Amino acid sequence: MELSNTTGFLLQTMLYMANHEYNNSLINLIHNKTLSAETNQTTGEFSAPEEVRCYGVYGCFPITYPWVDEKRPVAYHPQSPSQVDVRYPVFVRSNTDHPKFIDINDPAGVRKLGINPKGRIYFITHGYIESGDRPWIQQMVNALIDNDPDGTASCVVIDWRKASNPPYTQCCANIRVIGAITAHVIYLLYEELNMENLDKVHLLGHSLGSHLCGYAGYHLQKDFGLQLGRITGLDPAEPLFSDTDPLVRLDRSDAKFVDIVHTDGSEWVSKGGLGMYQPIGHVDFYPNGGYNQPGCNDPMTKFIRKHDESFFWGFQEFFGCNHLRCHQFFTDSVLNPQCPFVGIGCSSYAQFLRGECFECDRDGHYCIEFGLKARDSYSRLIENGILKNPNQPLSVYMITGDESPYCRSHYRVTLSLSSDEESLIHGGEIGKMSVELQGEGNIRSGKMDFSKDPVYFEPGGNYSAIMAGRYVTKPLRVLLTWAYRTNPLNPLTWRLLAAPRVYVQEIHVQFMELRMSIRVCPLNKFPVIADQENEFKTSYCP
Repeated sequence: MELSNTTGFLLQTMLYMANHEYNNSLINLIHNKTLSAETNQTTGEFSAPEEVRCYGVYGCFPITYPWVDEKRPVAYHPQSPSQVDVRYPVFVRSNTDHPKFIDINDPAGVRKLGINPKGRIYFITHGYIESGDRPWIQQMVNALIDNDPDGTASCVVIDWRKASNPPYTQCCANIRVIGAITAHVIYLLYEELNMENLDKVHLLGHSLGSHLCGYAGYHLQKDFGLQLGRITGLDPAEPLFSDTDPLVRLDRSDAKFVDIVHTDGSEWVSKGGLGMYQPIGHVDFYPNGGYNQPGCNDPMTKFIRKHDESFFWGFQEFFGCNHLRCHQFFTDSVLNPQCPFVGIGCSSYAQFLRGECFECDRDGHYCIEFGLKARDSYSRLIENGILKNPNQPLSVYMITGDESPYCRSHYRVTLSLSSDEESLIHGGEIGKMSVELQGEGNIRSGKMDFSKDPVYFEPGGNYSAIMAGRYVTKPLRVLLTWAYRTNPLNPLTWRLLAAPRVYVQEIHVQFMELRMSIRVCPLNKFPVIADQENEFKTSYCP
């Protein structure tokens, strides 16, 4: 028997088990938003500790409001810098297998790490119950270094594995001091490498690591008067962070540009979603609506095979599939730059699917490139005066594939049925339509279903749908396939005399990424015959 995927169930259970012994007494602990829960290691009793704990140059960490409020009923002090023991391995083009490490106590040693101060510098970090040597981090490191246009990029991993273990509430505290330490590490690079600014410093954090990056950006501004160029939050953790004060979580003030990728934004309490749905950046991307990612309902055996028959890692990805998709999408966008990974601003995913937000940069629907190009894409909108209110959060939607390569192009397809005499006599038909675009070099989009359920196609009617398929550069023809379903209500359809057919007069295809459209027609008004490919071309149109 195959298991169905309940996203985040495993991690949610682990969070519960890690914290349940503390949570029963929370009501007695929280008074006036100023107390945190700490356990006496000898008696097991709770007490109200000091409100602030300081760690030298890294500053002081209060647990008063807003660190404790109705969304964060309990807060711990972060563990000491020696306890969190964060490591910073450095990867450069000449050495991606055996990294050197940043030693904050040896400032001059930074100059021997091979970091190019004029190149892009990426900091990548993991989340809860993870470590800096996870395969996804190495894949992202390799992708960023190998595909850097200048060949000068460096990657630094923030490995805080010793501080990422349960309980979850302690990890939420630990990332505060790790963020401060990271700010000091970045300032060390800035000073020792004589960097002009931090515009080319880009932090990418997954889950709890997203908020860690936010803390680093905050401390750089507060302690050193420097602002990071960019932070990318990869499905920022929701529990204890959603709807909290901006000081508590990653927000758009933490860097010059903050973009967020939401992939597991289902409600935490009822559906086990581990990521935030709340928009918190300059641009918030919601692939496939921000939850229920394609391919995440596949059987667990597929994920085990993907991880070389490792039951542990396959099991983890199976249950946390939606939460992990964010960094898979990002890495994929770096590895496949030829595909225009683009989303469009819209009020909701439902409105996007209805085709109400399809034309780029019109009526407030701004198109933003996903991945590394997002910042430049956003900046162009501002520089060209297209984006009228940069302070307004921009929620961007797009559709992806169910496996790598995930990038898809978006098409708005409108089928116009003929209302001439032959079509009217034949009458309507019910069935499922699928469309495939073919371009130069026989590149095909793959078959795209017009709808999930059968549709009744009536003479003279127009039927539109938003579809996503592989990128086709120059479309040459459209192939339309109709899967026939018997319609007993249509007495004028003579099954014994003619094959089931639909009289599609023309197809209008709009290409969101290419910002163009085409009109194609059947040869000599030939009807669409069921269960075969029917060719439509522009040259066939009158």
